[in-house]
Formats: sequence, C-alpha cells, structure tokens
Amino acid sequence: DLLQLREMVKTDPSNAEFRKAMVSGIASAEFAGIDSFSRKVCEWQDWPVPWSLIMAMARQTWDEVRHAWLGKELLESYGGELGEYPDTLAGGGAAGAVVPDGVAEALRDPIVSLSMTNVSLEGAALQLFRDTSLVGRRIGDRMMEHVFDYNWADEVTHTAIGDYFIKLLVEGKPEEEKKALRAHGLAEAFRARLSAEQTEELRAFFAEELDRGLSALGTGAVGPTSNGAAG
Repeated sequence: DLLQLREMVKTDPSNAEFRKAMVSGIASAEFAGIDSFSRKVCEWQDWPVPWSLIMAMARQTWDEVRHAWLGKELLESYGGELGEYPDTLAGGGAAGAVVPDGVAEALRDPIVSLSMTNVSLEGAALQLFRDTSLVGRRIGDRMMEHVFDYNWADEVTHTAIGDYFIKLLVEGKPEEEKKALRAHGLAEAFRARLSAEQTEELRAFFAEELDRGLSALGTGAVGPTSNGAAG
C-alpha cells in the first residue's frame, strides 16, 4: 500500500527499507505503464483515430520509460535493486487481479482506455507524485523530491492528453460520450480510497450497478476468466 508506505517514510525517515519498498511499488507501476502505452501505439493504429493520438501515446510511452529509469536510479541510491520487493503494480492487490476477456477487449477501445487511464488513473498519479515529492522535501531527501516533482509535471501533460482526445473523439457522438463517462466512473469506483461521499456521488451520477456499467461497455459482469490470465 503506497499510501501506508509513504506515511511510514514520514514517520521514520532514517529507515531505508521503507523508502526502498515505496519506490519499488511506484517503479513497478511505471514499468507497467511502458507496456500499456506502447501497446496502444501499436493496437490503436487499427482504430479510426487521429494519427496525432498515436503520436501522443508514443510520447507518453517515452515518458513512462523515463519515469521507470528515474525510479530505478532512486531505488539504487538507497542501496536497493529492482526485484528486491514483490511486483505489486502500485499496491492494492492489483498484481493478482483477473481481467475478464470481455473487459480486456473493451479496454482496447481508445475511448474507454483514455477515460480509464489518462483521465482517471493518471489523475490519481498526479496526487501520488505531488505528495511523494512533498515527503521528500519534508525529510530532506532532495533526490526523492526532484524525481517525483519531475514525474508530476509529466502527469499534468498526460491528463491533458486524455482530456483533449476524449473531447475530440466523442464530439457530436452522444453514445460515445456516455461510454467515456461510464468508463471514467468505473475507474474511479475501482480506486480503493474513495471517500463515502465520493462513492455516493458516483452512484447517484451513473445510477447503475457495476454489471450494468460493464454491459454498457459491451462486456459481461466481472468474474474470473477460464484461462485465469492476470492483468
């Protein structure tokens, strides 16, 4: 749990293991980002999307490479190395999550993927990097402060990319706009640390249960796949 690890670093700044564990978790997500966005560069060429979107995903892939490299260097500065801690995909049990075939197929849709990734998840990364940079400043770790401030600046651009292209792709297409809103809502709902008030706001806004939301994306209910493929 990255938030818990961050609090542990604040409480005991001299404990290098806490810093290594936290940075390992963040770096894990960056390596997953390299995979995710590079796949978009290839797969989205089969969709009717602007070439500028493909180029934006290529740029974002390179940003994730840079983030992973910075995370690796920061980890090694603490005496750690990649693989020393479990690959958690940013904590929360995500590494063991199962993505049903229908959901995985829906996520290949650029509108769904941009809504869930660039708008929602990258928005969450904004807060993560900002807060982690502030922890570095608070405990006098200039490299931590600098690395995550740098990453934060990139996430500002990544969310702007999502906002811009979502609006472009759904312009004049009410059904596609609804699909984008539902995908964003599902991504927010899957984030474990929504407040009770935020959860109720989402429920009221979408007025749909999870299964109905997935059905709106052209999928079935969430459940294990026959092949047990991990996300």
